[in-house]
Amino acid sequence: MRPEDIRAYLRRDWEAVARLKARFWVEDQERRGPLEALKIADGLRCHVAGIRPEWPSVEEREADLAVHIRVSESLRRVARTGLD
Repeated sequence: MRPEDIRAYLRRDWEAVARLKARFWVEDQERRGPLEALKIADGLRCHVAGIRPEWPSVEEREADLAVHIRVSESLRRVARTGLD
């Protein structure tokens, strides 16, 4: 690798790169749809279960449940305010 290649890499417009990546993922999700997202998520879950059979631990399940409860409560509050 040449020094000028490294300098060019460091001078990239990283904000533009972030915007392009964000747009790519939105468009990708729109194109694939929710069923494909579920298939991908399940594939990741199977992979982790294969390399970490004890996953998720009791603690991880409890933490995950706590997040779901907080999100659910937040969504109920929004629905009650009539913003839906």
